Amino acid sequence: MQLYKIRKNKTMILNITRFKNVKDGTIGRFELLGDDNAVLLKGYTLEPAGDDTTEPNQDKRIPQGLYNVAWHKSPRFKMTLPLLFNESVSRERFILIHAGNYPKHTEGCILLGSIYTDEGVFNSKATLMQFLKLTKNQDFKVKITNKEV
Repeated sequence: MQLYKIRKNKTMILNITRFKNVKDGTIGRFELLGDDNAVLLKGYTLEPAGDDTTEPNQDKRIPQGLYNVAWHKSPRFKMTLPLLFNESVSRERFILIHAGNYPKHTEGCILLGSIYTDEGVFNSKATLMQFLKLTKNQDFKVKITNKEV
């Protein structure tokens, strides 16, 4: 009889480490890790300025922690985007990962880019498209950590 090693179905993880406060925003580094922990994509994030809050209708960061992802068809962006939620932050808060460059574009959400300055993140549309190509209709989690912010 031949024994087979059963591989557990792991999900991808988007690790975000917030590391710098800028005017009206927070910059972070991201790494999208595959199920074998290989880095599939990396870059930078922009979120609203602190403090973290679970309260809805605030242009503020969500608390650090682990988030589930649901795919949300956004009428505003005319595309399906990842929506973050957990036991403290409800789906109704509509925390999306989308494109944008400056803190005024965040509206409580997370923006992706390949480079950053103290003004924001850039090459955002191309970075988001690469990210969506890797994650579309996949299960993944988002882990957010505050470091020096």
